[in-house]
Amino acid sequence: MKMWSTFRKDVIKSRLTQIMESGDEVTIWQNRGDERNKFQATIVEVTDSNTIIQIEDAYKNADYKITKDSTLFVHYAKGDALFKKDAFKTEGLRIIIKTPVELMMKERRSVERFSFKYQDFKNVSFKVGSSDDVESVSYILKDLSVKGLSLIVHESEAPKFSVGATIYITSITDQNLSSGLLATIRYITPYSVSLETDSNLLKLGVQFSDSLESVTFKSISSVIEKKQLKQKGLEVSTFNGLSEVEQEKVLRKIAEENHVLANNIREQNENIDRLRYLTLEMKRNFLLEVNLDLLAASLRLSSKELIYDLISEVTDTMKEEFLYKLDQPKSPSAINKAQDEIVKFIRAKEKSGELVLDPTSFEVLV
Repeated sequence: MKMWSTFRKDVIKSRLTQIMESGDEVTIWQNRGDERNKFQATIVEVTDSNTIIQIEDAYKNADYKITKDSTLFVHYAKGDALFKKDAFKTEGLRIIIKTPVELMMKERRSVERFSFKYQDFKNVSFKVGSSDDVESVSYILKDLSVKGLSLIVHESEAPKFSVGATIYITSITDQNLSSGLLATIRYITPYSVSLETDSNLLKLGVQFSDSLESVTFKSISSVIEKKQLKQKGLEVSTFNGLSEVEQEKVLRKIAEENHVLANNIREQNENIDRLRYLTLEMKRNFLLEVNLDLLAASLRLSSKELIYDLISEVTDTMKEEFLYKLDQPKSPSAINKAQDEIVKFIRAKEKSGELVLDPTSFEVLV
C-alpha cells in the first residue's frame, strides 16, 4: 500500500479530531523482533500540543506491555491513516504523546502528479463560462499529471468556478493546444502560500476528459518527464538533496525544538531555491565565485531538484568535489548561518546585475 505524508498541523489535528469524534478504534503496536504486539485503543483527546490514547481494558492482562525503548505505531485502519512516535509517556491505560508532526495516509491517486513551486509562474489557460458568456483566462499551474492538474486563483474570482463545471483548456505551460482539451473541475479548496497567513487563494483540481497519453501532447509529457528526472535527483551514492516530503519532515522536527529557527531555514530555503533560474553562463560564474563550502552547507536542507539544476551540467571533477562537501552533515543552526551568508552573496550579485533570478526567463519547455 502506497502512502503519502502531510505535515500541516491544521490538517493533522483535524484528522485526528475526526477519528476521536467518530469513536472508532485504532490499532497500536510495537515491534519485538519479527512480532508485533497489537492492542486496540481509542483517541480520547487532541490538542495543538498533545494527543491522548486510551488502550482497551484487555491490555491489563497482556504478556508484553508498551515500553518506552521502542517506537510506537498508531494505525487507523478504517481511514488508512498511520503515525509513529519514538517519545511518549504512559499513565495506566493512557498513552500521552506530542501531537504528531507527520501523518501518513493511503495514496488514492492512480497516477503521480508533479508539483510546481508557486513562484515558477507556469500557467494553464482555458475558456470558462456559458456559451453566451465565454471568458478566456490564465492562472498559475500548481501540479500536473497525464490525467489532470491543479491551478491557483484568487478567492475574488471564485464565482467564475463551480465543482462539476466544464472548462476548455487551450494551453498548459508553454504548449498551445490547437485542438483544445475538455476538462472538469473536481474540487475547490483554500490554498496557502504560507501556513502562518491567509493567502486569499483557492486551488482548483481539474480532471481531463481524455488523458494526455490518449491525446499525445508530447511537449507536455516532456515537462512531466523532466520534472520527474529532477525530483529523482542525481542518483549518486552520497547525499544529493531532499524530496519535498523529506524537507518538510526535517523542518517539522526542528520546529518542535526551535520554531523560529525552522521558519528562518524555510524562508532562506525559498530564497536560495531561486538559483534554479540561473542561466548556464550565470551558473558557471556563480559556482566559480561563491564559497563552495558555505554553499554546500546552505544546501543541506534543499531540494534534489535545486541541486540537480545547479550541478548537473558542471564538470565531473567539480561535481564530485561539491557532492563531497554536500555530504558533510551540519547542525540546523550551522545550516541557517550558511544560508544567511549565501543569501547575502546572492542579493549583492543581483544588485550589481550579475545575477537575474527570473523564473519567466529560466527556460522554455517545448
